[in-house]
Amino acid sequence: MKLIYIAHPFGGKQENAQRVETIIKKLLAVLPDNYTFYSPLHATGFLYNIMPYERGMEHCFEVLSRCDELWLCEGWENSRGCRMEKEYAEKHNIPISYVKEHNKCLTLLKSNPALPALTTPSE
Repeated sequence: MKLIYIAHPFGGKQENAQRVETIIKKLLAVLPDNYTFYSPLHATGFLYNIMPYERGMEHCFEVLSRCDELWLCEGWENSRGCRMEKEYAEKHNIPISYVKEHNKCLTLLKSNPALPALTTPSE
């Protein structure tokens, strides 16, 4: 079973956690059963306003270190946490892929954003 860390901008906004939930549901509908998705927004998002940011990221890095891959969702470039997670994955040789959304479809770009590997059907 592959453990996939789904990184998505958060900023303490619950609508971002809802977006991740939708993304994971779409991925589960088309990927083989040997994928497990981990969302730090769902697992530790409640800590966002009660713990120093860097300490919260340490929790994220601990889980990311146990994952097989990091999948970055759109907008990751504008998220301090996502950029930190990407840097951590690069430093620790964790494969990185990119999840793009377009017209209710998802496209997974494996490690190189120019090479599409999976597209989900639209709803």
